[in-house]
Amino acid sequence: MCSIIKLKKVLGHFVLIVLERICYFFVKNTQIDSQAIKKILVSSGGGGIGDLLLALPAIEFFSLNFPHASISLLASSENLEVLPLFPGRAIISEVIDYDARGRHKGLLKKLLLILSLRKRHFNLSYFPSRGEGMRKEALMSFFIGASNRLGFSKGPVGLLNTVNVELQDDVSLLDQNLAILSAAKLSVQRPAKMLAIPGKDLLEARIALEHLIPNNMFPIISIHPGAVWHSKNKCWPIEKFISLIRCLLEEFNAKILIVGSKNELPISRILSEHIQNPSVLDMIGKTTIVQMAAFIQQSHLFIGNDSGPLHIALFLNVPSIAIFGSTSPKQILHSEKNCTIVRKNLTCSPCYLHQPSFQYLCNDIRCLKEITVDEVLGVAKKVLT
Repeated sequence: MCSIIKLKKVLGHFVLIVLERICYFFVKNTQIDSQAIKKILVSSGGGGIGDLLLALPAIEFFSLNFPHASISLLASSENLEVLPLFPGRAIISEVIDYDARGRHKGLLKKLLLILSLRKRHFNLSYFPSRGEGMRKEALMSFFIGASNRLGFSKGPVGLLNTVNVELQDDVSLLDQNLAILSAAKLSVQRPAKMLAIPGKDLLEARIALEHLIPNNMFPIISIHPGAVWHSKNKCWPIEKFISLIRCLLEEFNAKILIVGSKNELPISRILSEHIQNPSVLDMIGKTTIVQMAAFIQQSHLFIGNDSGPLHIALFLNVPSIAIFGSTSPKQILHSEKNCTIVRKNLTCSPCYLHQPSFQYLCNDIRCLKEITVDEVLGVAKKVLT
């Protein structure tokens, strides 16, 4: 059974390569005519909320460069919970549901989506896709029919774009996303403010924490022990998070907020089995993304793996400890200001650099297992004292 699945993957990969080569003969690289751009399609990259957050600044600059164009956003409905945090959300004229690993995973459903998008007659498509789905996303952008297609390239992948930027291993993805716009000769700069929490949600979080923590007597520490995407290769072992939480309670008499999505409820169950303390508030699956962001902003410290909540903490300028294993902090983090990275400098790490057709070769995840509780606790002490 396993060999059949592998064979299907190999054949599918081969078909995509052949299709890409055939389509390349029809690629016409033309300079962008700003007057002709009336409809723009921006993709979140088909990943999680972190990918969507990193793509949002481009929307503002498309609006500035093409003030008379409408901008549509292609993203998963689950990730769209993050949009109320985006100050420029009014710029988006239309949101189109795209669930690359769920509802639109199959070939037929992808084709139906592409046909639907073709009918909208986009003039420009922006697909900053990376990693395993990079070739599929580039083909999708091509078949949508926009004459101007902006995206990344990595080796032969990305040839169907009319504006390409070679994906770098040691430059932040936020800067690389914006570099695609610069390569298209658009006016762009790094945004000063990425996220803003609505007043209502911020007030509710403050009232809730004032009720739980009278006079703000304790340091509030938000912890995200999970990851929705590639969790096996991104998550510090849960038993180490449990030990860390116990140490933080003892050392600082802290209030611990455990954050996460409903997809991470199995982690919640493990934590509840091992930690029963009124100072630990398990919020996994109990808040919206906006509510979670509001609680993170009220925290004195955020600790988490490479995932969406870490991006939220950094964009909100909350002091953070980022635990990294297989991924590269240079590529993931848009800023190391107010953030301390904890990782092991192994010869094999980082191994995941968002290459197309990537497969993890590591089974023991030494890069995460060898990070000790004392290392993370030591950083927390420096931040909190």
